[in-house]
Amino acid sequence: MSISKIRAAVVGVGVGWNHVEGYQSHPDVEIVGICDMNPQILKERGDRFNIPLDRRFDNFDDMITKTKIDVISIALPNFLHEPVATKCLERGIHVLCEKPLSTDVASATRIAEAAEKANRTLMVCYNHRYRPEIMWLKDQLRTGDFGRIYAAKAGWMREGFIPAHGAWFTQKAKAGGGALIDLGVHVLDLALWLMGYPKPVSVSGSMFAEFGMRGQKTVPRNANLPTFDVEDSGMGFVRFEGGAVLQFESSWASHREPKADGFFVRLFGSEAGANFYTAEPNGETVAIYKYVSDQPSAIVPKLPTTTNGHRIAVHHFVDCVKNSKTPDSPAEHGIVGLKIIEGIYRSSKTGHEVEV
Repeated sequence: MSISKIRAAVVGVGVGWNHVEGYQSHPDVEIVGICDMNPQILKERGDRFNIPLDRRFDNFDDMITKTKIDVISIALPNFLHEPVATKCLERGIHVLCEKPLSTDVASATRIAEAAEKANRTLMVCYNHRYRPEIMWLKDQLRTGDFGRIYAAKAGWMREGFIPAHGAWFTQKAKAGGGALIDLGVHVLDLALWLMGYPKPVSVSGSMFAEFGMRGQKTVPRNANLPTFDVEDSGMGFVRFEGGAVLQFESSWASHREPKADGFFVRLFGSEAGANFYTAEPNGETVAIYKYVSDQPSAIVPKLPTTTNGHRIAVHHFVDCVKNSKTPDSPAEHGIVGLKIIEGIYRSSKTGHEVEV
């Protein structure tokens, strides 16, 4: 690009503060605008990151019409992803969108088409890919030593964390779904990415709403939810072209170990297997299992225990824009994940396996 600095903006800085930090830490980026309709959040984030007052906006249209922007991060409720992303792309702005790409496949596809028409970069922010354990595991998989990955398991299971703040999380029209599209989409992406994003052909699954309908296991606790028409847990089974399969689960709420909140991905290959899981309290563990000297063995690396996944994702996005590269997590990946989750929703409703 011809400009000396890439001009970045973030809309939705309640969650998107991670993106603000990511852009500020990049030497080739200047933040020209942040936007949030909540004045308290806008002030807190603006003060925290020393954003000048004239670069703080409480109205999105004002920001994109009054400011020259090259790249933008969208960290808004799911139902706003399409209108905001499409408007940005039509103005020639490259877009980094928080997961999920949108509320459903049709909407996500329209965003992808808008990016293609505008010839602009569109990346889905799957920040957990950049954990040291996941990056190490992906490098090991690239060697081909695992043979054929024929099966995988993935899940994110919480004991009690139904998000009641903002209300939109528990409304299907605004969120697209519940625990599966909120938490599950992260580990679904990890499993698919580690497997090489195979093409799904069919899905079966079930959804459950055992707690949210009663206002239980919410954060804040015992909140009065005006609307709860999504799942607080769900499970699915995916078949892929070539015969590989994936077992997938996610929950906001379940009767299990108090305050449990962890996710995992387990891979089964013809020559080696692997297991990644988050341990309490916020530690991570990864191991590879294979035969060594004709004996079953575990290979456990020594890796950093913390990393800033959002910062790495933002820097990767900027690099892709600067060098006209396809991002590691393009729109197609976001669409595939939504196809699988939609398939679980349809299967749960019909009681049968459905084609994807």
